[in-house]
Amino acid sequence: MSIEFRLLGIPIRIHLWFWLMALWLWTLNMAEGWAGLLVWVAVVLQGILMHELGHALAGRAFGRSPRIELVALGGITWWEQREPMSPWRNLVVSAAGPAVGIFVGSLSLVMMDVLRIPDPSLGRYLFRSLVWVNLGWGLLNLLPIMPLDGGNIVAALFDFAVPSRGRLFASYVSFAVIGMLFVVTVATRMYPATILLLLLGFSTYQVFRMERQRSTIPPRGLVEQAFMALERGDGPGLVEAASRLVAEGGSTEELDEAFHLLAWGRLLAGEPREADAALRSMSGERTADPALEGAVLVELGRPDDAIPLLEEACERGGTFAEGYYVTAVRDLGAFSRAAQFLSRPGAPRLSAKAVDALQQLALTAHAFDAARKLASLPAPQPAHDQENA
Repeated sequence: MSIEFRLLGIPIRIHLWFWLMALWLWTLNMAEGWAGLLVWVAVVLQGILMHELGHALAGRAFGRSPRIELVALGGITWWEQREPMSPWRNLVVSAAGPAVGIFVGSLSLVMMDVLRIPDPSLGRYLFRSLVWVNLGWGLLNLLPIMPLDGGNIVAALFDFAVPSRGRLFASYVSFAVIGMLFVVTVATRMYPATILLLLLGFSTYQVFRMERQRSTIPPRGLVEQAFMALERGDGPGLVEAASRLVAEGGSTEELDEAFHLLAWGRLLAGEPREADAALRSMSGERTADPALEGAVLVELGRPDDAIPLLEEACERGGTFAEGYYVTAVRDLGAFSRAAQFLSRPGAPRLSAKAVDALQQLALTAHAFDAARKLASLPAPQPAHDQENA
């Protein structure tokens, strides 16, 4: 069970466990009766949601498409894009959440004193809760422990010195900090904090194991994984491998290859805008595959720009570009151009399926002269004849 809505254009999902955890925390104090419960739950929702919105809005400023989920132990902001951000952007996004909470909590602390709200009162409880949730949660998240924001900040700082290894080194720092705090909490009998540290220790171990596994795969192995994913049309798998190649860095040629593969993955995953962004991230020293570039433009609703590229792709051979070429011609109504292109001497021979589709679309659009020219095209060679040619 969950509640879903949008805020500032960002999809948000609140899971049942979030409400249950907020209720359990209130039972530890049970201040101000049922009115206090409503105040507490509202403040917890406000504090965690604003914290995650800090992350989400910072990420959106860097071109990300954020989603927020509120779960038992707080909130999670994740991105529809999988490719990594630069260390500087990671640092800013990680710090944005705690910064919002610390600001709201500090402001609440000042306002509680300025307004001289009597104690005890429901109003005083409201402001104390605002301080505790916002300021407390913000400061707690700055602990250098993965996957808290402080741990991600440490990872970003390591990434400046050791690219793509920041999370691995940050997990070592996390283990050290957790170990020290574990001793302190046990010695002072702060057992709820001890349990929280054990949970964070498990999360840190998960990060550590994943990063160790990732670091053992050489870049050449990632390239092979990427091309295997491309061959089987596995968009998400290709995005995963190509994103890691981008994170590995390397020469301009290697980065261009990584972004080119990433663009293919994004296209296959149904994310043309992200595919276009990957193509634009290339240095310009390498020309993108015209079939890929043309297909992305078709998906973006730019058939006029796509047709010349798809014509070039058709001339190179292969059937991938044919479907996009038919779509682009249909969307632009460029049946005369298609007929002229395919009937000129030395023109590429599209498959019978593609030519028939163009002819039917031309008839539907009352482009009868173009339909006649398309119908008079020579039949394409059978596949086995083309292979033997």
